This record gives sequence, C-alpha cells and structure tokens, in this order.
Amino acid sequence: MSESPVSPTPTPVHSYSPGTLVYEVNLSVPRDKVDEYIEWLKGFTKEQVRNIPGFLSSMVFSQPKPYGLHWLSEEGNAKTYITVHYVLQSQAYLEEYLAKQQPSVASAEQERFQFLVTSRRTLSVVF
Repeated sequence: MSESPVSPTPTPVHSYSPGTLVYEVNLSVPRDKVDEYIEWLKGFTKEQVRNIPGFLSSMVFSQPKPYGLHWLSEEGNAKTYITVHYVLQSQAYLEEYLAKQQPSVASAEQERFQFLVTSRRTLSVVF
C-alpha cells in the first residue's frame, strides 16, 4: 500500500463579519523604491494597529496596474501598486485618525518615498 502524499498546511483565510469597517489606502510607489517601502510598511502598519485607538488589524496587498484608470497610464511600468486595508473598530475612530494623524503620516511618506496615494476609501462588509 502506498503512502498518501502529505498535504501542505492550509493557509488560514481571513474573513470579515457583517459591519466590519475597512479603511483602504491605494498607493502608487516608484519601482526603484518599492523594496525599501515594503520593508518600511511592514513595521509601519503594525505600529499603526498597536498605537492608534480603534485600529484592529491590517493587511497589505500588491496589485497589478489598475485597469480602467487612464490617468495612471502615463506611469507605464515605473510604479508598483499597493493596497493597505486597516480594520477599524468604528467610523468615529476613523474620523479621529483622519483629522488628527493622517495628514502628518501622508506628509512624511511623501517626503521619504515620493509616492502617490491614488485613492482612499471606507468599506463596510454587508455579508
């Protein structure tokens, strides 16, 4: 009798429950700075969750060049696109962050990495 192949441990699937609030930030990072930026972002997102009231968790995604956004077409392949999701406890915590901390965070990132925030949005899980 032959042995069954060993299955790899499944990757846990992250799920959100209805009402979960996600603050999404989409970034356009120059390719020559992306490795440095990703390394910095690892610590930064953890720090945000640890230090900002109402921030519960974060996830970082890479993405292909966004389709249908003609205004990004001028960038060619000079940029890498990154999406960050922060899960927040409530809209009130997000509003406090946006009013008190986000402007200085955005300014520091712009000076250091010269990236473009292409969009920010808030998502709420329906089901």
